[in-house]
This record gives sequence, structure tokens and C-alpha cells, in this order.
Amino acid sequence: MKSNKVPAQDDWRRQGQEKYLKGIKLTARGYSPYRSGWDHDHCEFCGKKFSMESDDLHKGYSTEDCYHWVCEKCFDDFKDEFGWLVSE
Repeated sequence: MKSNKVPAQDDWRRQGQEKYLKGIKLTARGYSPYRSGWDHDHCEFCGKKFSMESDDLHKGYSTEDCYHWVCEKCFDDFKDEFGWLVSE
């Protein structure tokens, strides 16, 4: 479900992410670890876990290097405010 509502300024998910995520390019992709031996990551906003495990998230949006991940819900909620450039 797509959200048309902008998150409030006091939304609990806000933690200063604009310092490193504002206006950057994100890629929609299946989860892949940042580097060998890395087994999971977390959404930069809500903290949901990305991994290859069955109960975790398996797709979302990441920076080109796969270091920062954003889940689909948080991406939808913050995409306009953060002005992300998206590649598929």
C-alpha cells in the first residue's frame, strides 16, 4: 500500500538520516550483503532487518555500495522529502 502522507517532523524514524541520505541515488534491488561475512543490514529508518533469512526483508532500496538500506515502506514515506534518484 502506498502512502500519500508525509511523515511528521517528530516521526520516531527520523534520526538525522538527511546527513547521508538526502538527494542521493538509491537502487531498487534484492538484498545482498555489503561485503563478505556480512550477514544482515537494517532499514536506515525503521530498523527492520534485511538478510537472506526467511523471516527478514529480502528487497528494498540501497546505496550503490549496498551499505545503506531503506525498506519499501520507509522509502515510500520519505522519498519526496529526501529527493532520492532511483534506478531499477
